[in-house]
Amino acid sequence: MLLLLLLSLHFLAVVMLFFTGMFFVPAYAHFFGTTKEVDGYQIIFQPYPASPITGTNSTLNFSVLASDGNNIYNVYTSVVIADKQTGNPIHQEPYRLYEISDITTRYVFDTPGSYVVTVQTRIPGDAKYASQPLVASFDVSAFPPGIPLDELLLYYVTPAAAVIAGIAVYLHSRNKI
Repeated sequence: MLLLLLLSLHFLAVVMLFFTGMFFVPAYAHFFGTTKEVDGYQIIFQPYPASPITGTNSTLNFSVLASDGNNIYNVYTSVVIADKQTGNPIHQEPYRLYEISDITTRYVFDTPGSYVVTVQTRIPGDAKYASQPLVASFDVSAFPPGIPLDELLLYYVTPAAAVIAGIAVYLHSRNKI
């Protein structure tokens, strides 16, 4: 009886693996953020936090996608950060091989201000971008430590407004306003 149960479970597992391989396509996640299109390629930039804070570690996320929205494999990518006012580079990562075109790098902004973050990607197999890089630049501002505006609105202003509105509705229902 136990042998029959084990065989049926084994058969069920084989059937499940077979059908999941046939009917389900693997999911690929990409970053969501500011998008630029260059020669049919989509370049997406999403910093974390959305507004980098000086003196803290910021994560700069990029996705370089083909025209069909899929990742590109085995790309060589470099990231350059420059001061927006002067155009002088303040940080440059050398080209590095990425197996897929989702790129993440970390950087600590030392001073508040406006910066330009440029991703340069060489795409093997592309006639144009195998030898010269695909280039996309994005503006980013770093702020001094404190409460960022989006956090201030989300965690403090919105709940306070909801409480005030609730009190006003309550007082109005009691005919005190």
